[in-house]
Amino acid sequence: MNNSQWIYLIYFGFLYAGMILLYIMIARKLQLTDVPSLRSSHKDVTITGAGFIFPIAFFLPLAFTGEFIHYRSTLTGLLLISLVSFSDDLKSVHPIIRVTVQVIAVSLLLWQTGGLFKMKPWQIVPGFILVVGIINSYNFMDGINGMNALYSIAMIGILWILKISGIYFLPVLPVFYSLISALVAFSLFNVRKKAICFSGDVGSISIAYIISLMIIQVMISTDSAVWILLFGVYGLDSVGTIVLRIIRGEKVWTPHRTHFYQYLVNERKWPHVPVSLIYASLQFLLSFILYKVGFIPALVVFFLYIVMYIWIRLQWEGSERLFGHYFKTDTNS
Repeated sequence: MNNSQWIYLIYFGFLYAGMILLYIMIARKLQLTDVPSLRSSHKDVTITGAGFIFPIAFFLPLAFTGEFIHYRSTLTGLLLISLVSFSDDLKSVHPIIRVTVQVIAVSLLLWQTGGLFKMKPWQIVPGFILVVGIINSYNFMDGINGMNALYSIAMIGILWILKISGIYFLPVLPVFYSLISALVAFSLFNVRKKAICFSGDVGSISIAYIISLMIIQVMISTDSAVWILLFGVYGLDSVGTIVLRIIRGEKVWTPHRTHFYQYLVNERKWPHVPVSLIYASLQFLLSFILYKVGFIPALVVFFLYIVMYIWIRLQWEGSERLFGHYFKTDTNS
């Protein structure tokens, strides 16, 4: 990295850390907090919504460089989805409103990337479901300290590597400096034993939206769907958990804490941050192999991940628990 890149990182880092500190002061007075429930993985009332800096971190460098004009549709979608998500952090928003806004935002994202024009008719609905699924599955990350920040750093990091390789069309480099700085600044307050703040829906959903944009840009520019492996590790846990919930006859859209990482934290009492580091490290390794070595080796590694995931869950949680009732007092959620 040259001096100008470090200047970008340091400048944006101090900017976003200052914004979070100011937000924390305001949030304490207005009691903008997340109150633990029976399904929470934390025990303390904690400030939420600090992830508002993520959409700002995407917009500012585009504004400074004049590139925002090329991202008008995506920025509109990001604004809509961020406003609704922040409103949901303050007071619950009806699911129909959330899903409607998400579909509009994803439509704008696919319009921006040209995906709507390049997809075959039968690919459009699965494409929508995929992006909306990524956005909503990402939302569960906020329950574990460090998961959102560290996993996002791993994903933005590999996309940054793809950008500087000069091979793929992605946003201008200052966008990556800004996003990494925002994630590191947020990490100072979240990646710890007792988090000072959470990103909230506004943070988890907005960063998922931004990452989805970049992954789709890479897919379209290379005309290859293999880059979905950039979301492989968390996607494996999310899809695996959904499948198990369907087998158990549970409603997959209701809140729960049956992801494997939630089991590690809540029941095996593993510390939050090491669990988050494991997920982020496994994802970065898979992504780097995909970039540096190729699809087949990455697919082999991902297959090994699947085998380990299934074997460990069966060994540690047991088939009766996984395929029966996950919680004896919880039979339909």
